[in-house]
Amino acid sequence: MYLQTGLNLWRDLYNGAFCETGDKTARLVKVNLAISVCLWRLTAISRDGSSECENILTALDDLKILKGLYRKCA
Repeated sequence: MYLQTGLNLWRDLYNGAFCETGDKTARLVKVNLAISVCLWRLTAISRDGSSECENILTALDDLKILKGLYRKCA
């Protein structure tokens, strides 16, 4: 339950960065934060040593979203 709720919060952050308007600096800060969080989640999965494929695949999907964000904001 916590994982799904947390996942939705991070997805909201990513989607918010997509919709961010106005100051380009603020948008880039939000995108960089989202990228950092996603990478942190991936390394946390690695440290646990678990074989939770679903979590890894979700994090990889998040990276695809963030790649699009980066292209949009760069």
